[in-house]
Amino acid sequence: MEIGYRIIRPEDVGIQPLQFAQISFWRVANWRVAVGAQAVKEAVEMAAACKARGIRTIYHPIEYPLTGVLAPQTMEVMRGLAASCDLGFIIHDERDADGKRLSSEEQTVYEQNVLQLSKLFPVSIENAINSNDISWFWERFIPSAPPNVSITIDIGHMESADMDSIAYIESMPEQLVTRVKYVHLHHKAEERYGIKDHWPLVPGCREIEALKVLLKRKSDVGVILELNAAKPGMGQSIELLKNLQ
Repeated sequence: MEIGYRIIRPEDVGIQPLQFAQISFWRVANWRVAVGAQAVKEAVEMAAACKARGIRTIYHPIEYPLTGVLAPQTMEVMRGLAASCDLGFIIHDERDADGKRLSSEEQTVYEQNVLQLSKLFPVSIENAINSNDISWFWERFIPSAPPNVSITIDIGHMESADMDSIAYIESMPEQLVTRVKYVHLHHKAEERYGIKDHWPLVPGCREIEALKVLLKRKSDVGVILELNAAKPGMGQSIELLKNLQ
């Protein structure tokens, strides 16, 4: 297990004593963070700053779909980032405009776009849009994909979707477990500021217990703490993970 943290602003670079980081950037957002072209520019700059410090990075674009009318823009942005890409990209699962499973045509588009991206860099698919149906999504797109297309399990998203993440990982098909590359970890707690996850880990929390189950099945994963890099809770969360090693 390798422990990493999330970077969303230039000042986050190097703020934690870890040599692995996820650079998250948004196409659109309703809070104080760069968006669009400025966010992409900052992502490249943060990747360069991390490289200079010996920190490995993976890009995580948010609100960049691979289906629908925005798909061409997404592909253009990701191709443009290929030259500065290190470990690859973590992308999201997707649903159609009505919140249902992608249509057969949309599935084909998603699959083809993932294939095109995988020729440029490694790609990992995260449960972000519909965790309750993620088994179908991964089983549809992962087994037939090239070896450098992997799975990112967001345990916090599972818990916030009222899933039993521990039971899910215990029963996860082996063909999917072998493709797990990354884990997004954050704690579900009471709702604060409109969200109920992405809070620091606490001793004995379900998210840590679920991670323990996964590590027994596959130990070579990168665990990314999706928290505010500058907040005190990050330090406690890192220590809790170090105690698992």
